[in-house]
Amino acid sequence: MTVPPPAARSIWLRASPDAVFGTFHDAASGPDSATAALIVGPWGWDEITSYASRRAWAERLAADGHPTLRIDLPGIGDSAGTPGDPARLDAWTSAIGAAAAWLAVHPGVDRVALIGLGLGGLVAGKAIADGAPVDDLVLWAAPSRGRAFLREQRAFAALQSDRYSVSGEPEPTVLPDGWLEVGGFVLAAETIAAIAPLDLDQLPLGRLQRALLLQREGLARDAALEAHLVKAGVDVTAAPGPGWTDMVFHPEQYTPPAEVFDRVGRWLVGAPVGRPRPVAVEAPEALDRLELCLDGRPIRETPVHIAQPFGQLFGLLAEPVDALATPLCAVFLNAGAVRRVGPNRLWTEIARDWTRRGVPTFRVDLEGIGDSDGDPRRYRDVANFYTPAYGAEVGAILDDLQARGLGPRFVLIGLCAGAYWAVNTAATDGRVIAALVVNPGAMVWDAGLLQRREAAKIGRLVQPSVWRRVARGELGASRMVAVSRAVAERAIKAAVRAARRPTAAARSDATGPATARLMDALRDRGTRVVLGFSGDEPVYDELRSEGILARMAEWPNAVLETLPGRDHTVRPIVAQRAVRAMLGRELERLSIDG
Repeated sequence: MTVPPPAARSIWLRASPDAVFGTFHDAASGPDSATAALIVGPWGWDEITSYASRRAWAERLAADGHPTLRIDLPGIGDSAGTPGDPARLDAWTSAIGAAAAWLAVHPGVDRVALIGLGLGGLVAGKAIADGAPVDDLVLWAAPSRGRAFLREQRAFAALQSDRYSVSGEPEPTVLPDGWLEVGGFVLAAETIAAIAPLDLDQLPLGRLQRALLLQREGLARDAALEAHLVKAGVDVTAAPGPGWTDMVFHPEQYTPPAEVFDRVGRWLVGAPVGRPRPVAVEAPEALDRLELCLDGRPIRETPVHIAQPFGQLFGLLAEPVDALATPLCAVFLNAGAVRRVGPNRLWTEIARDWTRRGVPTFRVDLEGIGDSDGDPRRYRDVANFYTPAYGAEVGAILDDLQARGLGPRFVLIGLCAGAYWAVNTAATDGRVIAALVVNPGAMVWDAGLLQRREAAKIGRLVQPSVWRRVARGELGASRMVAVSRAVAERAIKAAVRAARRPTAAARSDATGPATARLMDALRDRGTRVVLGFSGDEPVYDELRSEGILARMAEWPNAVLETLPGRDHTVRPIVAQRAVRAMLGRELERLSIDG
């Protein structure tokens, strides 16, 4: 009978200069437990979209008998640091070395296999050259040269269509000279300069014995890297690595790379048995909580698990260490299927800043998202974000926080589906004094909402003003083709019929009377509501077309904010800064109001 592995454990490794957040999946007893695995993810949007697959991969490796650790590099995810901190490459290298050393001394482990994805694979090569105790290396979609990685990222940056403000003017320059922004993620000039000369073909290979090189779809085999490894005496296997594109496509519409999982699993089984370690390994301390000092103010982060009928919710509670107790607590809900770090890691950074200023914060994953239990595949159907079960989960979160002595006044913060649940929970739960939301996926949900939106897309596609924007370069032609295809795939004919002959029930359940009743409930409770909208947001258009915007004076508790850019997940840097400023103003207001 197969023995299931123990539950995953969240840890922070004491590395220099920044503590490293990791999730450790200890192995079930089995014949392959002598080889431990370390998973280092890619950078940017690929890091976000591949998270669910990396978790599934770690769980499978542990079930197969391999103790597995997956980590966030410094300035990424839940690790300490920020992308703009100095010496990022050295911090990343140190983090990988510390994680490999921690695994190397785990009981029963004789070998450490490192799985490096994208930029994580390139940095892993430098860590190995610097002495990380890695015996086996898996590289998938990993550039062998830093300049190749940067060239690809600059190409992606040039293709971005969300670099225009609502007015059509280019965004103002908001980053320091020499920085690079790709999809809302940034590389500092110093980091770029450090990455550029990296070349796996030239790095020493330390104790490395074996390497598995997996090709990304559409990319040629890296013969130079393979030759370098062979010349150094490394046992090299080169093989196709299908499934990268599907894995990183979207945090909701992704496919775990089962074929790669199988291939890597078979390859790990072939490792030599009982290899002696030539040198002693000094492992870092693993901490069950993180203590940070931000601008001279200490804060503490602690993993929290909340029991639910389907398993457990997972979140990170941040509390000020030396501040007086406050009755206010902020809860950050998921942005769609993006884990608790939020869009472009905004939730991590904003939550820590609020905690530094004295307010406890909780970044949480709802069912099936991030590190909470549940089936992540359910979100292929967007409607599953809006089931009543989510409302019960948010209520259970507030119950748990109150039992820990937090609150009793709560602020809910969310984007997309998280924004929907923030507003709707605030309308029914008297503990919520404010809902601060960005680009809500809906205000009131009904089964026909998506169909009506598809019909509206069709109407916009035939408007001359849209194609004039394409001609001016404000909308990429490829984006329009993608939208057109998506519309077609969602039953154009049915959508058109819904647009031409909306039923009375559909009109009532959209943003008309039902939304007004929602706003009335929030007003009657005295709940503060701040709605931040980027350009081209369907909810904003629905509020306007149904006359809600014209009636905003009826709800003095509600404020509308306009955010720069047209991107739903606020990827433009100016939009991210606007969200930070909006939430910062509300924190000041809530603090003044007591």
